[in-house]
Amino acid sequence: MTGRPQRPEGLDPARLAALEEQLGRGSAEIAATLAAQLASALEVMSRALAADDLDEAGLAAHAARSSALMLDAEAMLDRLTELETAARGGDAAGARAAQGRLLEVWPALRAGLERAAGRG
Repeated sequence: MTGRPQRPEGLDPARLAALEEQLGRGSAEIAATLAAQLASALEVMSRALAADDLDEAGLAAHAARSSALMLDAEAMLDRLTELETAARGGDAAGARAAQGRLLEVWPALRAGLERAAGRG
């Protein structure tokens, strides 16, 4: 993890508003897209780790980091970075441990995205 202080994980409404302005899209559309991208990447990571495919798990973590970075979701980003680093280093146990920590922060972010998308 990084040395920066962690804020509670969830969706930062100000960050979503900034994305809306930058992307010229509605916040509901942005939230729905990012929620789908993150959920898909987490599913790929889960299947890859279950199959001991660390390369695929690392690629999925890397892809998910883009969405987390757009949202400035620091805790999620840190855990995705841990997972990617472990996977790329061939550390299956470390990748699985990082996945466990990732799954602790994902529900709050997912709930915020679903609310913003009008689905929660």
